[in-house]
Amino acid sequence: MSEINMLQNEHGFTLIETMLAIAIMAIGLLALASLQVTAINGNAQSKKRTLALALAEDKIETYRHTAYASIPAGQEVETNLETLYTRNTLVENDTPVTGVKTVTVTVFWHNMNDKLKQVQLVTIIANYGNGS
Repeated sequence: MSEINMLQNEHGFTLIETMLAIAIMAIGLLALASLQVTAINGNAQSKKRTLALALAEDKIETYRHTAYASIPAGQEVETNLETLYTRNTLVENDTPVTGVKTVTVTVFWHNMNDKLKQVQLVTIIANYGNGS
């Protein structure tokens, strides 16, 4: 007889309990969706920054493989690189000391919020007396 009473006391979940469980699950799933969107945006920005660094490194490596006397002083601006970037190269003679050239490469681009972003690399190239 006690088994029959136990079965009669089990009524299952109420509608309020079910709705509360669904609401908690929905909040958790929305938080995960928001996290996924943030991660995708972060990856896109990282990709743009990596490409900008590659453009800057490429220009510096070009100057490192050029004879010292052939490196012109002054500023060079290249636009529409990869349809998104602008590369500004500045070569300064005898800076910070005589016999060296300081090469500063800055790459600019706009992020998703149309804010201007940049990366900058600086190197010093020395004249070893042999013209290269």
